[in-house]
Amino acid sequence: MSTKISASLGARFENSKTLVSAIKKYADYDPTSGDIQAGTYEQFLETVDNQMIPYKNAYGALTNTAAENRTTFENMILTARKVRSEIAEVKGKKSPEYKQVNSIVKLITGQNVRDHSITKSKALKENKKDNEPPQEFNSVSQLDYENRLDNYKSLTALLRSYSFYDPKDADIKIAGLESTENALTRSLENMAEKGNAFTVERSRIIHLFDGSGGTADRARRAKMHVSRKYGHGSPEYKALVNKKY
Repeated sequence: MSTKISASLGARFENSKTLVSAIKKYADYDPTSGDIQAGTYEQFLETVDNQMIPYKNAYGALTNTAAENRTTFENMILTARKVRSEIAEVKGKKSPEYKQVNSIVKLITGQNVRDHSITKSKALKENKKDNEPPQEFNSVSQLDYENRLDNYKSLTALLRSYSFYDPKDADIKIAGLESTENALTRSLENMAEKGNAFTVERSRIIHLFDGSGGTADRARRAKMHVSRKYGHGSPEYKALVNKKY
């Protein structure tokens, strides 16, 4: 699930507040349209601010949950590496068991992505040096959380099949690995819940930003008025551009 957007509604709102603060100081700012007159514009933003309270709460909850989720998955990666080290200590790095475990741990940690990038970089350098056409490489994207959890479950299942696997460290015993699996599953469920709540709240107020008479529409018309009164190259106009409203 992705919640990343080009500019958050909070940032766009702050940009609109800055715009209104600026035009209130412009002596020649006096548009015909009532909804972009400074006083009316400012009142509209107060309404938007009040409407944004549930959105801000949902955004904060999602942000906190995302941070907790990252911590949970970072712990998973550390645990997977500890398992790999345990297998290396017990069976050796040349053993088939180590190779099996290592292949899954690479997927969990994203090492396969880094290995791919290094191989690609080296090959492209060699091609350039030899004046050869570049090789074609399949794109390898970072594994998402769901895939990493699936791979972690595969690792646990593999370890269950090893009759010799009985580490002394509690966190990498089968019971410990299953406990981590449960924590990861709960974390993803919590992320989905908070993400859905955020999406609902954003959808509820998006018309105040992108709809007719919303912040983007008012900013566009206000800037047109400033450009007409002060000139397109004026500092007054330039102070308002290159921002998302």
